Amino acid sequence: MTQKNPGAEDLGEPDGVYNSSQPGSWSKAWQTDPMGGALSDHWPDLIATFRSRAPLGSVAPDFKGEVLDGQSVRLSDYRDHKSVLIVFGSLACPPCVTNIRINDPNLVGLYETYGEAVEFLYLYTREGHPGSKIVPHTTMEDKRQNARRLKAEEGITFPIVIDDVEGTIQRSFVHPHFNNPVFLINRAGIVTYKSAWLDASELPQVLEDQVLWDRRAQTDATIKKSYSERIRPLREPYDVNCNKRIKRLMDDIGLPQIAMGAIPGIDSEKTGG
Repeated sequence: MTQKNPGAEDLGEPDGVYNSSQPGSWSKAWQTDPMGGALSDHWPDLIATFRSRAPLGSVAPDFKGEVLDGQSVRLSDYRDHKSVLIVFGSLACPPCVTNIRINDPNLVGLYETYGEAVEFLYLYTREGHPGSKIVPHTTMEDKRQNARRLKAEEGITFPIVIDDVEGTIQRSFVHPHFNNPVFLINRAGIVTYKSAWLDASELPQVLEDQVLWDRRAQTDATIKKSYSERIRPLREPYDVNCNKRIKRLMDDIGLPQIAMGAIPGIDSEKTGG
């Protein structure tokens, strides 16, 4: 069983299927970059598409989602109480998994440090890189089972919110070709940070800045702020322990490496010594 959605034409996948056996990904952008720091022709479209939904400085799309083995949560319930870090991901998405506990820093460790000031929500989406063993979802129970397995294997300590089978929450924030983006929503409900791909190494300063903003906003009428954009290399692919976990996970997924393309730090194209 496959699901089509209103607006499914934006998927750019066969028949507009969301839970596809071959979901699209913007990884083609960096996988086709020339040597020497130049960027491929895919980057302008990637940037424009990522900016088009839930832009920085806007009120974040509200949602109500099922919490794994719990009740439900509504994003707006945190308004005026707590900032929220939303991480999108799935079991069949190796970069999502390695950033939970293995990478240094990682989400579990960051939650221990910042969890009282910033809520973390792991938004379980479609399987980003399904294979022969971990396959696309057809029901909500499929998603719950995979989310439970992810929680058990990686020891997730923060809430996991299950998106519906059609990917309504994910698609309100990003085009679904972004498999594992990250959003930070402040106490006023404003998107203050967004990243096209999860890399926990960037988050300590992001979270520290948000905690400072939240604290001073209670007493200071004037808070000087900045705005920045950048294209940055992700650190996680070059971590030895992450590489080992990625290889094991791809076996668990039943996913041949060629399906994901070259993986930096594992099988990236190199020249010279």
